Amino acid sequence: LATLARLGATIQEVEVAPLSDYAAANRVILLPEAYAIHEKWFQERPEDYGELARSRIMGGAFVRAADYVNAVRMRAKLTREFYEAISDCDVVITASSMEPACEIEDRDANEYTYGRQARAPFNLMGSPALAMPTGFAQSGLPLSMQIVGKPFEEAMIYRVAHAFEQASEWTTRRPPLPATSS
Repeated sequence: LATLARLGATIQEVEVAPLSDYAAANRVILLPEAYAIHEKWFQERPEDYGELARSRIMGGAFVRAADYVNAVRMRAKLTREFYEAISDCDVVITASSMEPACEIEDRDANEYTYGRQARAPFNLMGSPALAMPTGFAQSGLPLSMQIVGKPFEEAMIYRVAHAFEQASEWTTRRPPLPATSS
């Protein structure tokens, strides 16, 4: 945020519904939609899916219609409230996740961070967003921010991202890679 402020951005906090509200509605909508899209392949070639993908997709087969409809209603409410809250903003800057990246093979860490991804609100609402690197956690894994805009305002997102990229060195930095034996 300091970099964006140096570039002339006015920084203000905006209060919106808790991330958990967006994540809950997103999951209830996403899972049955994913199951509906993948159902034929999932039944014919389940081995083509990784274990984590299989377990998530399969969960979508068991979402009740009433829960789905209520989540769609919640999405409409959250979307309306969000765009009212940011009406005076050009873009919104958030972390991409509330946790640093985790190892893809670490199922427990993936499950923990799944509901804490700050991308869920914008996936749920269909908001244009762009994630870009901002640094590294102590573990060496990447950290990132996302720049979120209003519907059909992608050009503003790209302008902000470009300005940040030009003013910082994060896009040229690489984490230290572990030594490998040959």
